Amino acid sequence: MDQQFLAQLEQTLNAIIKPSSSASLKETTKTLQSQYYTQATTVPALIHILQNSSDDALKQLAGVEARKLVPKHWSTLDDAIKNEMKNSLLQTAFSEDKEIIRHSNARVIASIGTEELEGNKWPELVPSLIQAASGEDAGVRQIAVFILLSLLEDYSPSLSVFIDDFLNLFAQTINDTTSLETRSLSAQALNHISALIEEQETINPQFATKFASLIPSIVNTLDAVIKAEDIKNSKAIFNCLNDILLLDSQLTGNTIVDLIKLTLQIASNTEVEEDVRVFAIQFIISALSYRKSKIIQSKLGREITLTALRIAAEEIDVEEELNNEDEAGENEENTPSLIAIRLLAFASAELPPSQVSTVIIEHLPIMLQSSNPFERRAILLAISVAVTGSPDYFLSQFEKVIPATISGLKDAEPVVILAALKCVHQLTTDLQDEVAKFHEQYLPLIIDIIDSAKFVVIYNYATMALDGLLEFIAYEAIAKYLEPLMNKLFYMLESNNSSKLRCAVVSAIGSAAFAAGSAFIPYFKTSVQYLEQFIQNCSQIEGMSEDDIELRAITFENISTMARAVRSEAFSEYAEPLVNSAYEAIKTDSARLRESGYAFIANLAKVYGENFAPFLKTILPEIFKTLELDEYQFNFDGDAEDLSAFAEGATEEDLQSKFTVNTGISYEKEVAAAALSELALGTKEHFLPYVEQSLKTLSEQVDESYGLRETALATLWNIVKAVLLSSRIEPESYPKGLPATSYIDATSLAVVQTARAISIANLNDEFETSMVITVMEDLANMIKQFGPIIIMDSGDSSSLETLCMQVLSVLNGTHACQTVDIEEDAPKDEELDASETEATLLDIALEVLVSLSHALGSDFASIFENFKPVLFELYESKSKNKRSSAIGATSEIVLGMKEGSPYIQEMLEAMIVRLTSDKSLEVRGNAAYGVGLLCEYASFDISSIYGAVLKAMYELLSTADQKSLAADDDEATREIIDRAFANASGCVARMILKHENLVPLEQTIPALFAHLPLKTGFEEYTPIFQVIMKLYQDNNAVITNMTPKVIEFFAAVFTKDAERIKLEQESTLGREENLERLKQFQTDDIKQKIVELLKYINNTYSGVVVKDPVLAPVIA
Repeated sequence: MDQQFLAQLEQTLNAIIKPSSSASLKETTKTLQSQYYTQATTVPALIHILQNSSDDALKQLAGVEARKLVPKHWSTLDDAIKNEMKNSLLQTAFSEDKEIIRHSNARVIASIGTEELEGNKWPELVPSLIQAASGEDAGVRQIAVFILLSLLEDYSPSLSVFIDDFLNLFAQTINDTTSLETRSLSAQALNHISALIEEQETINPQFATKFASLIPSIVNTLDAVIKAEDIKNSKAIFNCLNDILLLDSQLTGNTIVDLIKLTLQIASNTEVEEDVRVFAIQFIISALSYRKSKIIQSKLGREITLTALRIAAEEIDVEEELNNEDEAGENEENTPSLIAIRLLAFASAELPPSQVSTVIIEHLPIMLQSSNPFERRAILLAISVAVTGSPDYFLSQFEKVIPATISGLKDAEPVVILAALKCVHQLTTDLQDEVAKFHEQYLPLIIDIIDSAKFVVIYNYATMALDGLLEFIAYEAIAKYLEPLMNKLFYMLESNNSSKLRCAVVSAIGSAAFAAGSAFIPYFKTSVQYLEQFIQNCSQIEGMSEDDIELRAITFENISTMARAVRSEAFSEYAEPLVNSAYEAIKTDSARLRESGYAFIANLAKVYGENFAPFLKTILPEIFKTLELDEYQFNFDGDAEDLSAFAEGATEEDLQSKFTVNTGISYEKEVAAAALSELALGTKEHFLPYVEQSLKTLSEQVDESYGLRETALATLWNIVKAVLLSSRIEPESYPKGLPATSYIDATSLAVVQTARAISIANLNDEFETSMVITVMEDLANMIKQFGPIIIMDSGDSSSLETLCMQVLSVLNGTHACQTVDIEEDAPKDEELDASETEATLLDIALEVLVSLSHALGSDFASIFENFKPVLFELYESKSKNKRSSAIGATSEIVLGMKEGSPYIQEMLEAMIVRLTSDKSLEVRGNAAYGVGLLCEYASFDISSIYGAVLKAMYELLSTADQKSLAADDDEATREIIDRAFANASGCVARMILKHENLVPLEQTIPALFAHLPLKTGFEEYTPIFQVIMKLYQDNNAVITNMTPKVIEFFAAVFTKDAERIKLEQESTLGREENLERLKQFQTDDIKQKIVELLKYINNTYSGVVVKDPVLAPVIA
């Protein structure tokens, strides 16, 4: 060996260990990369230093670098040198005293072994190590096992021939009575052997059985290292258990459920080190990801939830909790209590409500009434994180949840008050206006908390809770609070210098505007005067803290919300200068400011519509630039030469470790995409020159983005919608049926075809449930609005066929996104509830069929033929939600096909079975809707069904009445009860219109009016109005005798319609997205007929209508 070369290399390595400066370190690294690491002779030189240097740090560094260079240079070395190094390394491995050097030596052996074993050039290596690991000397055994582990970590397929020998060896060493380290290393080695077993073309059942039989030994080793308080090895073995979750069930046998139960015990054990308990909870979270089906089938969700609640209720550092203003820091800290709360959040999203959320509600009374404040805190935090995963369930439990949060807000302990505020804040996020209905109870308490807050974190969360309530409080309810609230908020801005706290106040002002709509106009100018100080010199951000930037950003967002509230005329004097400021924000280096600029633009586009077109040429290039930003970052500190050198010697793991996803950029792109949607929809034909660039950019994001795929696709369809609207295509005015030719122009069709192709391509084999939901939801909405051209044209039905196949696979539960988490050893149990995400997927798939039926009319019959068996099967499902969804969707399909359906008789028979026999009010209510429509469209004699159906209707109304009185009924929410009333009333009305003589009007009409006016399902008014008009036309005594009731009813209907019109005119733009559902009259024609009826009644019955203050102006 060249001694001079060796001495120079050693000197250079020393300069790495003891650099004189960062510049010299960088220079030395370059020297190593360019002068030494390019030469094969460096490998034996490094190994010489590893074995002979007197400096341990130098020896370790030499070992690390040698290991990296072996794959690059080993094949070019002389065989004699190779053999000499192999022999000397094995000797050194067993003779070196210091563990860290032994390990470095072992890893070099493993690296060489990986190279040599492939060509069978070191055949004695593995047998000799197995022999050493089986010997009497405990120290030798440990070293041999470590080398084998290092070899297995490097993974070489050639090791597969030793699988049986490895299993036999580690079955002994994992039970080594003299060395806990040997046992731990053996457990880690077995983990790698499982990968070798799985990599075989077919899994060897003997190997699989042997491995499964060793899992209890891995568990015993975990128990031993925990008792020894060995955190490092505890973590290592938990990592093994996490990998076991991913194994084929042949290798795990029946151990998964036992592993979860064991880790629940470890997590609960307060005698165990906190870090170990955290590892255990993290394992359970992993199990929910990878073995969800097994957990659901084994009904482990309840036990997981109870354990998480117990851990969450443990004592915490109160002072730290109340003085912790850094929420990001809180999320990084792992304590058992904190991670148990995360476990509840994850479980509620992954598991059915019956296994998580129901358990939380069951324990709500006892924990809330506990004398232990940490239990009270825990149950409120549990609700706050679980509501996102199962919002519908928690909505049904509001009679328990709302009083619990109010109790928490009144609690004497600050930590409980803080938990209650977090809970209210999250409830408003997920259940919005449903929570805001309780404003009278909440607002005084929250204002009091703000006034008396002694801790910044409580003040901040109280303001955030106030913000959430204000945002969703009903338009008619906000007026009485507005003046004192605005004065309060202005005072809070004046009395706080903290940018963080001011952010929450500014957001609350924006929310007040959002709720108040045009009623905010008197406070608008004052608000702008208070807020404009925060957005002056927008492009100058040097020296600003993160909180300062956030305040500037949130001010932009909320001023634009005010614009939507007060509308274009009131905002006009501020529009141009603020748009220019927003443009400045978009041009800054701050991602958060750019994001807020885009949010501002989106809102202003909503306010000004086509009048915003002049800004397109400056704004859109910035949006496209943002959408093209790379979310993936390669984190490397060095120049191109350094990077090249790093890449040469780096392993795949080394490279992966340098890649991260910048979620800040993902979110900025999401807001930019939303702005693009609003600009397209607002400016319509003015946007057309930018359509091509939009489609190109968005399609790339659908394919490549990390966090924008769903948003990009939704934006793509909004571009399509804008194009269709600009070509004067009116929603729902298209020709029904299979299109023989295109009913839209060629340019618009090309845009539709692009979006269609991207959507269909992202439906096949898509594993992300959220993406499948997005694709189907977009297609369902667009098909319903713009017809069959969205999914087919020019006789090409291939996309329609693909869509139908994917919908069918969802209904059968076999779509890729539904089977990705299913374990082959988990039997399907239909009695178990689905998670709310799975339920949403089913509903959206059914909605696609509904939209197709409305678009195709009678032409949908041939498609329905293929879906009829699975829909009828869903009618019989043990899951109430599936039955309800399937029957509701089929009813809507009846409405779509109308008289053109050849399946009316089959549907009617199936619906009547559910109407008369189902135990669920929701299912029977949906069946009532379907039966009514089928009666309306039947072309055959249906008189024979009248007796049974009318009896079922009376029973349905009676059940709904009883449930309406039972305030504590868990199953039926108010919405379900009201919907049952509407559907039953509409069904009876349709039956009267079909065969009046078969319905006992003397009993039916009073019963009908007893359930009017409707509170939902206003489309059912149409047949009810028709019945009333017909009976008056016939001068039927049943209705004429009820004239006072009729007038009272129509007064309520016109009052509700006037409220809708007022909301449309005065509420914040875009807030009341469901105004169409509030329409009391489905067409202007039916409204005019009712006005004529009222005039008739007024003339016939001595001016009785004009005496009503609501109806008098209607007939004037």
